[in-house]
Amino acid sequence: MKREKICEKALAELKTGDLNALSVIYDTMARQIFSLAYTITGNYCDAEDALQNTMIDIAKSCRGYKGGKPTAWIFTITRHNALDIVRKRQKEAEIYIEETSEEPSEENREFALLETLDMLGVLDEDEKQIVLMRVYSQIPYSEIADVMGIKVFAAQKKYQRAISKLKKYNP
Repeated sequence: MKREKICEKALAELKTGDLNALSVIYDTMARQIFSLAYTITGNYCDAEDALQNTMIDIAKSCRGYKGGKPTAWIFTITRHNALDIVRKRQKEAEIYIEETSEEPSEENREFALLETLDMLGVLDEDEKQIVLMRVYSQIPYSEIADVMGIKVFAAQKKYQRAISKLKKYNP
């Protein structure tokens, strides 16, 4: 709860134009923001970009924050930034694939297949994000629910179903 109060106060100060408050938010939330971004992007550099974009967006849109749960608001911004980066990466990959007319080698196809069979591949996107937020970023269900735009009970149920799918996973 302490993190919530610190962020709430820093956002209030940021609204008044105190840019030092942004460093307070960074010091308080950077690790969790990076963790969430990393779980979504799966890439260290992309997660760093999402963290940076999140801090910029916080500064730009702090006046739009109407109170409530500041960490959920920040995680929502983080999630959107990370998903934007993933979408951009997918578009770039599609363009690259279209530009290269060569058929991938058998070895490359096998490697790609092994990557595709990653354990989390059995989960849909929402389930994957909920599991990663809960397990790796240790975000509470209430904040996951706010970020995902669902009720706390629904976040808990989706998490339980996802874990059940993972337990049944047999490579």
